[in-house]
Amino acid sequence: MKLYIMRHGEAEPPVMRPYPGADANRVLTDCGHAEAETAAQWLKKHEKGIDLAIVSPYSRARQTYDHVAEQIPVEVTEISTEITPDGDPEMFAGALLARLQIEPAESVLVVSHMPFVCYLVHYLDTAVQAPLFPTAGIAVLDVEPLAMSGALKSFYKNQDE
Repeated sequence: MKLYIMRHGEAEPPVMRPYPGADANRVLTDCGHAEAETAAQWLKKHEKGIDLAIVSPYSRARQTYDHVAEQIPVEVTEISTEITPDGDPEMFAGALLARLQIEPAESVLVVSHMPFVCYLVHYLDTAVQAPLFPTAGIAVLDVEPLAMSGALKSFYKNQDE
């Protein structure tokens, strides 16, 4: 099974004096939209459809996902508060892999944030040091739900072709 772990595109900077929900409401910059579009086009070249997309509720992640959904058919989309920047990657990975044992899928996309995405990759493939994701970067893993593990196969960086 293919698992695509994607970081959102470039977002506007955080506010100096945050108010409740300030981080969740940050949106993509023009550059972030362009990065997300380019990443979605790259993904389209490698995947004809996504069975399950799990997306952070934060604005910048949802905007990034919108670019993907315009390029590739997605069977099921879920918004999950478990994959925000403060989420627990180990808990999420365990629950996702257990779910995929019962509800198999050929391809899953997770659209989230740093540092969640880097720790999720490391948890699934412990042979890999937690990678730093560029904005709109995508890690591609082969995942074996029954073995509760995965292997990092490639990494799309927004400057790749």
